[in-house]
Amino acid sequence: MGKYFASFFQRNGFEVLISDINTKLTNKELAKKADIVIVSVPIHKTGEIINEVAPHVKKTGLLFDLTSLKVFPMEAMKKTKASFLGCHPLFGPTVPIEGQLVIICPGKGNKWLNWLKNILEKNKVITKTLTAEKHDQMMAYVQALTHFSDIAMADTLNKSGIKIKEIMKYQSPVYRLKMDMMGRILCQNPNLYADIQIGNPLSVKVMRDYMESCKKLTDIVAGKDNGSFVRFFQSGSKYLGKFAAQAMAESDRLIKEISGTGVPAQTLPKDLAKKYDLAVLGPKNTYSDVCAKLNFPKARIWYTSSISDIFQLVKSDKIKNGFVPFENSLTGSVRETLDEFYEENIWIEKVVSLQIHLSLIGNKKATAKNIKIIYSHPQPLLQSRQYLKKNFPEAVCLPMASTAAAIARAAKENDPAVAAIGPSSAAKLYGLSVLKESIEDKSFNITYFALIEKMPKKPDISGAKKTFIAFEFKKDSPGSLFTVLKEFAEKKINLTKIESRPSPKKSGEYVFYADFEGNLSDAKVKEALSTVKKIVSKLKILGCY
Repeated sequence: MGKYFASFFQRNGFEVLISDINTKLTNKELAKKADIVIVSVPIHKTGEIINEVAPHVKKTGLLFDLTSLKVFPMEAMKKTKASFLGCHPLFGPTVPIEGQLVIICPGKGNKWLNWLKNILEKNKVITKTLTAEKHDQMMAYVQALTHFSDIAMADTLNKSGIKIKEIMKYQSPVYRLKMDMMGRILCQNPNLYADIQIGNPLSVKVMRDYMESCKKLTDIVAGKDNGSFVRFFQSGSKYLGKFAAQAMAESDRLIKEISGTGVPAQTLPKDLAKKYDLAVLGPKNTYSDVCAKLNFPKARIWYTSSISDIFQLVKSDKIKNGFVPFENSLTGSVRETLDEFYEENIWIEKVVSLQIHLSLIGNKKATAKNIKIIYSHPQPLLQSRQYLKKNFPEAVCLPMASTAAAIARAAKENDPAVAAIGPSSAAKLYGLSVLKESIEDKSFNITYFALIEKMPKKPDISGAKKTFIAFEFKKDSPGSLFTVLKEFAEKKINLTKIESRPSPKKSGEYVFYADFEGNLSDAKVKEALSTVKKIVSKLKILGCY
């Protein structure tokens, strides 16, 4: 958050000095030089740092913090001769500041309090004013309680012994929304959440109240007491009042965004197969879309929000073909695609490639000096990591669902400090400029895509030169894999790729994927696969192309 707000104040025309663990400038020196001193450190360090700098802040200046708790930091600030206040941004550094909420707790000096409110509101930030005591009381419910329930929920799922991927398979967008919020917390630094939970003296009471409610509800369910359940439910509904209807409307909007196209799977048009013949990972202008249009210019494309959706549409005969990213020459196989191939009855009909050129795209006023946030899909961020490290060492790189979503986000924010990585062809469509072309780390950046169909009874393998298989062993043991590789070597069949993925059904076991030169109609290929089938517990032929 310190880096985030340093960038924020720089964008608003202020000179920003930074004292950190590895800077030459010390906390004491900074406090003496600056007009405004902001403390942004781990919660358990806040009091110590405030005590260090408070005596040195200019009498005409301002001291404030960005901590999630307010009573103890503001008590420490009373030692300064300067004006002081408490500031709590209720968001993380991965989101734009517009529309976010910041709570300000008055301390000493209304002039500086009004100044901070004005600059935040000028940047479309919502501000609320609370006393330090009221703030910490509210945060015991707003933060500590919600985080507590999310962390406990993750632990409950962990105890089930079911892989998270297996659970996610059976979740519609409404349940995915809850899982996303849980995952968002568990993706971050545990020390931050430990400080929020443990540092607020009101947390324990709130958590005990929550556990009491959980026990009461558990007893109702265990006792199969339908009447008590309804009363318990209605009591909560009554408390929420009109907010319940508002929450329904807001979550409906979020669910549509999660589902990608805004059309939940159950409301797909009944005549989808008549209107569309190719499912592609969307939205428009992703690399998948670019490659699909180059290779199948007459295809009527239906855009999905995930690779899994493509497989499900093809599997259920709702669309004839799918088009999925398969492998990148720099970052390797697309793991979600591999997993879907093994679990679903799908056939690779054709594999095509696209030379990937990554472009840095942004506001026309953007320059390398002022870019602080870069959005893209995780793959392009990996494929250009050396370029980004060299040219934007201070920028925050944030992953998005697709390159198109990243470019759309940059366009929406319309900020010279924000850029995206994606195909140059998409820049003009979003009213942005190509700031730099071909930023990929290696010139041989090629992505392979697979055209897929439901497993045919008699696939057309005429002219095919390669075969792709997957297999697993009944039990992992020394030499198991060697026996399979030995069979291909003895038949002089050239393996062009082999890799493993954790088995979706057996903990500690692996599924192996192999790509080799040869057609299924070749005698030596038939013989090798016949022998391999006897060695392994399961063999799937995924394609011949």
